[in-house]
Amino acid sequence: MKGLALTFALIVPMVPLLAQDVTPSFGATVPASWVTDRFEPTTFALTNGTNGRNDVLNIGITSAGDAANRPAGLQSAFYNTQGRKMALGTAPGSFSLTADLWVESGWETNAAGSNNSVRTDMWAVGFNAAETPQDFDFAIIGFTNQAGTGLFRGWDEDVGWINFSNPVNYGAWNTLSVAFDASSSLFTYSVNGAFAGSFTGDATTIRIGEIIMQGYNFNDGTFASGSSDYTALWSNTPAGADVVPEPASMTLLATGLVGMAAARRRKRQA
Repeated sequence: MKGLALTFALIVPMVPLLAQDVTPSFGATVPASWVTDRFEPTTFALTNGTNGRNDVLNIGITSAGDAANRPAGLQSAFYNTQGRKMALGTAPGSFSLTADLWVESGWETNAAGSNNSVRTDMWAVGFNAAETPQDFDFAIIGFTNQAGTGLFRGWDEDVGWINFSNPVNYGAWNTLSVAFDASSSLFTYSVNGAFAGSFTGDATTIRIGEIIMQGYNFNDGTFASGSSDYTALWSNTPAGADVVPEPASMTLLATGLVGMAAARRRKRQA
């Protein structure tokens, strides 16, 4: 039984009980409630009917945001991180943030010399009671193929990036989550419902104050592979309200309805 319990613990994310789900609805808040963080991406907008979903957040990274095309004083790598943030008026306590990322099939590898580096992340910004910048905690979860092979990873305030061993579902939506346990200051990451990693944040962190959604622009001349334009697709519309039937699904639905109607006719005739 102990072995079974251990296995169960490894595949179930350690989301604190009574955690507040503070993830804002993209459909209800983009773009009006979001402001530029570091540098504005080329696109930060919603689309419908995208990979079977509505209200999908598109974060577009293009040459318009390259270091060479940015205003004077904004050429450092700090401004390669491009996205928007939203303030969250949350009360102190445990929290969770969850969103689905569409991982393109072409992102699986980044061969040396090619121009297909990709990175996109979701940030949870922890605040202390005084909300002073030096005491912010940053919990970051996302996808990158910068090192050559695609993977999910998370940020650890003490050691830096942690590469997760969780498998990536390519050509599909992947659910990424970060949770904070206020009683232990523990940040926990999960990928597709499975535990991925964790770190202990600052003991003074009491709530999540901001969410940041971003992509990374590798076209600054310092990366050997550079980057082609890409768009990161994120979704968090409530389950059951976001699925747009694909043409094949519509055909099956229509066939099923016709079959049901025929069955009813036969029943009435019997």
